[in-house]
Amino acid sequence: MRIGRGDDVRQSVITEEWRRIPGFPSMYEVSSWGQVRSHSRAARGRTLKPRIHKFTGFPQVHIYKSGRRIWCYVHSLVTLAFPEEEK
Repeated sequence: MRIGRGDDVRQSVITEEWRRIPGFPSMYEVSSWGQVRSHSRAARGRTLKPRIHKFTGFPQVHIYKSGRRIWCYVHSLVTLAFPEEEK
């Protein structure tokens, strides 16, 4: 099929949305595309680099909560921040 000048072609543009992660300090945000960033004094909005879990193959990031560093799966953080997308 050829698309000429008269054809109406619509492209949907999906934009990245950032939300705070419920249950974690307010300095952390996760995007709808699965990126995690920190707004701490040291990081200044830096996107955290995930590591791949050795056995599951899922990406993880470490987040500080109550002064302790914990590893979180990125897909779990996205699910917490975007609960309406689960359906």
